[in-house]
Amino acid sequence: MTTAPDPADLRARQLHASALAHTSPQTLARLRQARQAAREAGLERAAARRRSPWFAGGALAAALVVAVALRPDSTPQAPGPAATVAVEAATPLQEDPGFYLWLASADVPALALE
Repeated sequence: MTTAPDPADLRARQLHASALAHTSPQTLARLRQARQAAREAGLERAAARRRSPWFAGGALAAALVVAVALRPDSTPQAPGPAATVAVEAATPLQEDPGFYLWLASADVPALALE
């Protein structure tokens, strides 16, 4: 099924052909060069957009490698004197189940508001 061409489209094509007929060869050459430069710039931008996910993925992988390399060892070491005081202060709270029962009770929000 073919449709008849749009009269407005035909008129626009005629006007374009008429304008090109009256344009100098130097101007047409400059227009071709500008069109080619724009096309090449568009291709470069498209190539950069295709590369950007690889750069982001590489940066993420590098950050993970650095994080793994710089993480502290999980092997326990002998604590220094300051660390011993902190561990001793925290130990009674961890061993006293009454503290956790009190923490879950209704008295805690009332004390927090005072």
